[in-house]
Amino acid sequence: MNDFDTKWHACAARARQTLRRDEESPFGFTTRIAARATKPGATPVEFTWDRVLARLLAGAVAVLIVCGAMELPHFRDAQPLKPGIENTVAQLVWSL
Repeated sequence: MNDFDTKWHACAARARQTLRRDEESPFGFTTRIAARATKPGATPVEFTWDRVLARLLAGAVAVLIVCGAMELPHFRDAQPLKPGIENTVAQLVWSL
């Protein structure tokens, strides 16, 4: 343990003696990174998922519109959840 402490103190003293560097990014660095991210040949996984999720959302909305269009004729029924007599008879016949 003593060996570790001496090495730790030596490394900490050496680190304190180093010169401070400029911590800002170079001029145009963010522009280059943004240009690489939007490049057609090199798209990151996040951009790919954004496109896929947008297509899936559009497909789900299209399915909901089709389902709504199919139910539109039955929208003004007086009792939409009450089964008709023909459905009841068909269910009884198949259960026999």
